[in-house]
Amino acid sequence: MSGHWRQQLRHARRVPFPKLAIVALIIAGAALTSACSQPSDSQQTAQQQAADEQARNEADEKAWADAEKTGTVAAYTAYLQNFGSGTHVSEASQRIVALNEAARKAADENAWADAETAGTAAAYTAYLQNFGSGTHVSEASQRIVALNETARKAADEKAWADAEKAGTAAAYTAYIQNFGGGAHVTEARQRVAELSRKEADDKAWADAVRAGTAAALTAYTQNFSSGAHVAEARQRLATLDEQARKDADDKAWADADKAGTAAAFNGYIQKFGSGAHLAEARQRLAALDEQARKEADEKAWADAEKAGTASAFTSYVQKFGSGAHVAEARKRAAALETQGREEVPTIDIQKTCQLAAGAMVKLMGGTTTEQDINACLDSEQKARDQIVKDLATYASADKVQCMRTDVYLPSYVEWLTCLEMGRDVRKMEREDQFGSGPYTLPKVSPAINPAATRQSQRGREPASSRRKGSGLAIY
Repeated sequence: MSGHWRQQLRHARRVPFPKLAIVALIIAGAALTSACSQPSDSQQTAQQQAADEQARNEADEKAWADAEKTGTVAAYTAYLQNFGSGTHVSEASQRIVALNEAARKAADENAWADAETAGTAAAYTAYLQNFGSGTHVSEASQRIVALNETARKAADEKAWADAEKAGTAAAYTAYIQNFGGGAHVTEARQRVAELSRKEADDKAWADAVRAGTAAALTAYTQNFSSGAHVAEARQRLATLDEQARKDADDKAWADADKAGTAAAFNGYIQKFGSGAHLAEARQRLAALDEQARKEADEKAWADAEKAGTASAFTSYVQKFGSGAHVAEARKRAAALETQGREEVPTIDIQKTCQLAAGAMVKLMGGTTTEQDINACLDSEQKARDQIVKDLATYASADKVQCMRTDVYLPSYVEWLTCLEMGRDVRKMEREDQFGSGPYTLPKVSPAINPAATRQSQRGREPASSRRKGSGLAIY
């Protein structure tokens, strides 16, 4: 029997491992059946156990050899499952761990190679998710950071290019909002400031142009002193100022022309010294001055003719030395003076002055000087000249009454005073008849008789032939 068992066992060794187990069971059953016929149970049990142990060991070795031959995790795992307490359990477990580690490393390297081939942040992120403790985790993280930075820079540059292409404050503001730490943030802020200032500048300029007034343009230059339109604003201001000046010039000239007076033309010249109508204003002023001069000339001549005295004609010549009637005035004055000299009686003024001076010495004391006599002679001569000039203005009765040579020490000064008083009294009487008015007493030129002038200012008092000094004062 034992020989048969051995024969069956050797045959079983040649059967593959799965079949070997079945054969072992059959042999074990046969052995069990055969053992029943054995005379000793304990002996048979021991033999059986030894045979089983032998078979188990052989099966274990066979299974281990097959597992090693296959060399896979599955083979080693099957060994462990079939021979949980086999001789090579520990080694099988180690082999499984080693194979799993090798597989993990191979998967790690393959995943890394795939990630590198893809070269994207998504690929490296997938690697990290699948191989959180892989060999290339650190490098994968670095690659992701580098790719993200590259992507951020690319996005930054694209956003900046888009903003520059748009060129608006809104575009640059959007860039700043989306890329607060971008490479072009400072420049974007400058552009926003420039564009905001430019937009404000353009708007203010548009408003000023629309208003079209000097005030609006001036406000623009004040608010945007370095604005894009300052030069044009100043040109427009200059144009408006020039237009305003021209308008004011034309209006002032129209007003002066309408008034047509010398005062109006003078006012225009003073205000618009370089005005468009300056030459014409001067011409008109000269014409008016000439006209006024002619009118004054004619009026003065009419007054002189109306007076009809040598004095009046002489006064005309003095005032209008180049007047239209100067020659005739001189002729008339000369004729009247000649006539007056012929009509006015001649007095020995040398005698009169000397006797008058002597009389004053007797009355007042003192001495007579040549200067006193000369002053008296001068007064007398001037009085005669005045009588000659104004002889035509005196009434005949006054001439007869006043110009008397048969009195004691006749004097031209006294005659002149008498004649002027008579003339003025008659004038006052005529004014009483034809209307009241301001009255003036006769005035004798102070150069002729200052004392007589003072006397006439005190009122009409009777004059005597008494004389004081060379002045021949009337008292």
